[in-house]
Amino acid sequence: MYQFPKSARVCSHRHYRHIAQNYTRHIGKLIVIDARQSNVPVCRLGITVTRRYGNAVKRNRFKRLVKESFRLNRALLPAGFDLNIKPRTAAQKSTMMDIASELLDLASKF
Repeated sequence: MYQFPKSARVCSHRHYRHIAQNYTRHIGKLIVIDARQSNVPVCRLGITVTRRYGNAVKRNRFKRLVKESFRLNRALLPAGFDLNIKPRTAAQKSTMMDIASELLDLASKF
């Protein structure tokens, strides 16, 4: 139930480009979600964090928080979407619960 298998991830550069071609963007206080409908019956997650966000420790912390939020709430997210999540500067001081609540709030708009 609370797994994060490889089938739930956006893994290849080709998939990231596919999301970037035609997406719907939802902007929150902590994260930005680029979503695109896919023909896969599960919701898949991709994370993009650039060096502008911070050093490697900050970038990896953000990725851990997003992965855990996605893993715990995957059943509540809409199926058939590829999500690419990007951080905003305010996310540096956020907790996993903050990111999880914003992820669910933005995902309900798809």
